[in-house]
Formats: sequence, structure tokens, C-alpha cells
Amino acid sequence: MGQVRLLSVIFLCFLSQLLLTQSVLAQPSTLTGVAAQATESSAADGGKSEETHDAKPKSKELEVIKAAVSYEDAVLAQDDDEFQDVLHRDTPRGAMIGFVEALKEEDFDKAAEFLDLRYLPRGMSAANGPEYAVKLSSIIQRHIWINFQELSNDPQGSLDDDLSSYRDLLGQLQLHEEHINLYLQRVPDKKVGKVWKVSNATVAQIPKLYEHFGYSPLAEWLIPKTPNVRILGIYIWEWIVIIGYFAVAFSIVIPLIWLAKKLVVRSSYHLSEELLAVLSGPVRFMMALLLMKVFVPYATLSALALALISSAGLLILATVWLVLGIISMVQLSLQKRWLENGNTQSTHLLRPLSNMVRVLVIGVGILMWFKHLGFDPSTILAGLGIGGIAIALAAKQSIENFIGTITLYSAAPVKVGDVCSFGGRRGTVEEIGLRSTRIRTLDRSVIYIPNARFSEMELENISEREKIRFKTDIRLHYSTTPAQLKAINAEILESLEQHEMVAESPLRVRFKGFGEHGLEINVLAYITTKSFPEYQGIAEEINFDIMETVQKHNARLVPVAPTIAPSAN
Repeated sequence: MGQVRLLSVIFLCFLSQLLLTQSVLAQPSTLTGVAAQATESSAADGGKSEETHDAKPKSKELEVIKAAVSYEDAVLAQDDDEFQDVLHRDTPRGAMIGFVEALKEEDFDKAAEFLDLRYLPRGMSAANGPEYAVKLSSIIQRHIWINFQELSNDPQGSLDDDLSSYRDLLGQLQLHEEHINLYLQRVPDKKVGKVWKVSNATVAQIPKLYEHFGYSPLAEWLIPKTPNVRILGIYIWEWIVIIGYFAVAFSIVIPLIWLAKKLVVRSSYHLSEELLAVLSGPVRFMMALLLMKVFVPYATLSALALALISSAGLLILATVWLVLGIISMVQLSLQKRWLENGNTQSTHLLRPLSNMVRVLVIGVGILMWFKHLGFDPSTILAGLGIGGIAIALAAKQSIENFIGTITLYSAAPVKVGDVCSFGGRRGTVEEIGLRSTRIRTLDRSVIYIPNARFSEMELENISEREKIRFKTDIRLHYSTTPAQLKAINAEILESLEQHEMVAESPLRVRFKGFGEHGLEINVLAYITTKSFPEYQGIAEEINFDIMETVQKHNARLVPVAPTIAPSAN
């Protein structure tokens, strides 16, 4: 079951990454890549670049998306009537769009028409133009992202780029310590006079560049043996390579995790089951991802495929998953320790607090993912702040009750099971929830009190008393003699001192004085029990002893209000 959950998480994360980029990458994936351009400048409507921007996209995925959107916008903005050349090579932008379209149509002879095949070095021939076009496509696809909106749409090209007037920069590659520029060049054409093509100097370097930046032998072997079909923007042969890399990564990780699990099972660690769950899930996933990072430099895949397997999004997911597992382990460890120490009150607070920490960790993970995609987290937080104010105003009572819950759990004036007095009433605390406290009264009815209000009440915790006071006044008839009174006092005191449930101190039996209705004897003692029913039984026993003592000495108890004799009339 754990294996199925792990594979489900990986699949869902892959799918989310794919859908995010594929929504804007459906058409132009032929010519998008992930390396840096030499310069970035925004294209003006007139076709000339205006100024260079230092800021670059903040993630590989965003670079791919930006290039894709620029291609789509450039295609939509083209007007066939503007071009004299049937292949739209009148401008640098038109030439590159035509090159991409020819490759998409798999018309490699047509794609070769966009290369300047004149004056090639020895060993190269114009007859191999289609082959050079395919190799150039694979180089650009994997190592250069092209913003088509930044390519000049002027037949004269970009005139303020410090290059010759007949050349425009397409991109730049770094081979070891050498920087290699790729150029577009304006060359003569018999039909329209001048057209833009990939320069012959760039074409001359294609064989050398392909050896370093082209597809690996494995990819070249797979490509002709698999259908030329994309699934979610990724070729089938690339899916085979990605799945193969994951299989290799997991085949290395699984034995290591198995060994670690064996060591945990043999140990006496009290959270072995929870640790095994963490090892089987997030730790294994994260180790496989780190191994994938090692394989990435050898994966000659397209930009979208590389963005998937090298994406920090998967690593963020694994990190959040691992932190959540550690939080669960800490929660269970604290819960077991507190229960062993008898601190049951804190265990009730542990669950809501741990859930809050989990929500916070997931929120931070989402913000990190957005930042990785190139979005500014401060803007998102500002938007959440405005919405949070509205939510806070609407949920004012709920927030107050939650704060009251934390107060009740941290200060602990009462606990679940305690008998307490509140607001002139008395009852037993049955539950302290996140919103309210449930109390069962002495007449067995149930009261729910919001925690914000309950935490501010004057609470008397009856269950916290270590002993219960026994206090009574005995009234004897005025016919009682001093000798009888002294004997009664002494015998009651002796009886209390000998009782095993009566505390030694304070304990007193005193002749209080001459009351309105009789001679008053004050009795004060403390019963050493917390149970009120048990106290009632002991108090009853003491009261019977007092009555027997009074009768033994021929004295008579009188009521508080004497009976009025009927009138003689």
C-alpha cells in the first residue's frame, strides 16, 4: 500500500508540473531550451530592440514558458502580406519562425533553405543541409531559449547591437572556456534580393557543436525506434529515458532503505513504526530525486523533459513531505512522554498545535514553489494579507475562541474530568474543544460555553482540593451541665482524632458560646479525600458518632428554631 501511495504522489507531482508548462507550450516546444542567452532585449513594434534587461527568468520552467509565449505571439502577429519571400525570410524573426515551422512539419529539405550553405569548410557539403538543420534544431532545442519577440522584425535587422549591419545574434553557447555565438545573416537571394538565414559561420560549427551539445548515442538509438509522438509535450523516447532514470535511481535507493529499515526494526527505538514510515516515503523519494540530479547532466532531453526531472518543485515536495513526517514523529514522541508523566492536559493541545505547524509548513512549501516558478512571494502574501483581514473580521469570534482554547490548555485552570464552579453553577468538564467547552451539570444537563468567555470566568476547580472541609455547629439544651459539656467535647475530639480519614490538622472541637437557641459547640475537621461521594459517607459516619455521644451523656440537641407551643386558648 505504501508503494502505491509513493507512486501516486510522484505521478501527481509530475502531472502538475507538466500541465503548468504544457498549457502554454503545446505548439512551440520544438525550439525552446534552458541555457542562457548572451543578451536580453525587448522587441519594439517597429522591429528594433530598444534596451537590454539585466533580469532573467528566475527558473528554467519560466524560461521555457517565456520563449513559448513569445513564439506564439510572434506567429499570431505575422501578416503574410508583409513578406516578399515565400518562406518569410525577409526579417530575422520571420526566418526563425519559418525554420521552426519547417521542423514541425518534418520538412527538413525546407528547413535547409533557412541555412546559409555557401562557402562551407572542407568536409561539409550543401547537399547535407537537411542533416545540418536537424542537428541545429537539437542543439537549439536543448541549450538555447529564444524569445522570438526580441528578434528583430525589420528587414534591416537590429542596427544597435554592435554587430555588422548584415548580422543579428541568435544565441550563445559556452564550450569549455570558449563562447560560441550563433548568428543570423542577411544574404543575397535571386528572387527578392536579400533574405535572412542562419549564417554559414554558424553552420560550419554545427558538427563540432553537435558532438558536445547534441543527443547522446542512447537518444539517437531510441529516436528512430519510437513513434514521433508527443505525450503532454514530451516525446515517447524521452518518457522512456525518464522512466528508465527513475527505475535506476529507485533500484539504488531501495536496497539502502531496506538496510536502514532492518536496523530500525532491530533497535529498541520507541517510534520505530513512525520512523519506518518516514524512511519508506519521503526519505526514499528524496534520495531518488538527488540521484536523478546526478543523472541530469547525462540526459540529452528536450527543455520540457529536463525541466521536469531537474525541477526544484519535486525537491520542494519531498522536503515538505519529510518535514511533515518529522512533525508526526515529534508529536507522537511528546504525546507518549507526557502521558507517561501524567500530563494528559498538554496532550489535548498537542494535536491542534501540530496541525497548525503542518499547515504552516505546507504554506511555506507552496510559496517556495511559486518563487521557483518565478513569481514574487511578497505579492502573493500581500494579496493574502488583504484577504486575511476580511477573513479575520468575519471570523473574529472563532479566533477569540481559539485563543481562549490555547489559554485553557496552557494555563490549565480546569482539566477534562474536573468538577468546577463557574458563574454560580457547578459541573464536570467533559471536553475542551477548539471552539467551546462542554460541561455536564449536577442535574445531568449539558452546557456548552465558548472558550473565549469560559477562559475569562472566575473558575473554582473543586477537583483540585486535596481534602474536603467538615464543619458543623452542635446546639445543646441549656439544661446541659458544664461536666456534660466537657465530656461531650472531649469524646467528639477523641473520636475524630482516631478516625483514619480525618486529617490531624487543623482539627478542633470548641464550646463556641451561648447561642440564642442553646449552647453551641463548633466542630471543624478535614476529610482526606478528593471524592465528594466518599466525603459524604464519612461525614454521615461522623454525624452519627456525634449523636451517639450526645445521647450517651444524657444531653439533648435543640433545633435552630425552637418549636412554638400552642396557645392555651
